[in-house]
Amino acid sequence: MKRLALLLALAGCQDALDQRLAIVREPRVLAITAEPPEGLPGAQVTLAALVASPDGPLAVAPAWALCTAPKPPTEDNAVADPCVTGDQLIELGTAPTVTAAISSDACIRFGPDVPPGGFRPRDPDPTGGYYQPVRAEAPGADLAFGFARVTCKLGSAPSDVAHDYQLHYAANANPTLAPLELRVAGAVVAPDAVPAGAAVTLVASWPSVESYLYYDPDAQVLVTRREAMRVSWFATGGELAVDATAVAEADPATTASTTWTAPTAPGPAWLWLVLRDSRGGLATQTVPITLR
Repeated sequence: MKRLALLLALAGCQDALDQRLAIVREPRVLAITAEPPEGLPGAQVTLAALVASPDGPLAVAPAWALCTAPKPPTEDNAVADPCVTGDQLIELGTAPTVTAAISSDACIRFGPDVPPGGFRPRDPDPTGGYYQPVRAEAPGADLAFGFARVTCKLGSAPSDVAHDYQLHYAANANPTLAPLELRVAGAVVAPDAVPAGAAVTLVASWPSVESYLYYDPDAQVLVTRREAMRVSWFATGGELAVDATAVAEADPATTASTTWTAPTAPGPAWLWLVLRDSRGGLATQTVPITLR
């Protein structure tokens, strides 16, 4: 079986990543983005993959597919086995980007509606969301999965609360990233003038954070929550202090930082940022570096 890269939509699911994954040593899909990141069953989304290599970004055309297999509740994997084996896929073609329709029965297969086959309805993620797996097979890279968020009705709520939710809930939008700031000894440096071997502070920032409507099943009321954010860091060499930096939903910060110890040899290098919000939205940034 092919090795998998599961690019989870949920910000909190990245905690177990090994620091070694922050350094790109072989071709790898770092992120799968959907635009828009959330839609009703049948809605159109445009899919794209960020593919990196030790020599920089790769302009490749992945083979794309949507998985239609619901994951049995007894399985611990992020996707059902047929998503990997290819038994239950909607093939989307091979291209740098593709446009696809979320399955019309996505809320049955992956959401709170009662599914066929004796499965119980799915549990939502911590933000109340449901997701259809997106599969990308890029040449030379591990098989990768992302997740497109599906807007579904509330599975179990008082009728007046469910009505208000359907009326007022706003689907997620992808976040945006400002240009990466690099600092050496407190001073801002340009990407094409980074001292070789330097300890570089990387500062990612985003202009705003969305709030969203959430159903509290314990209190059986709707509440407004703020998205949590998480930045994953990647480089072609050197060492990153952490592989990801999280900003909790109660934290008003719109920046995150880490330290990159640059390679000691002058020459080219690459950095990548993947910003995830807790409802499955993504923004990516590719930064070419010249070490002096």
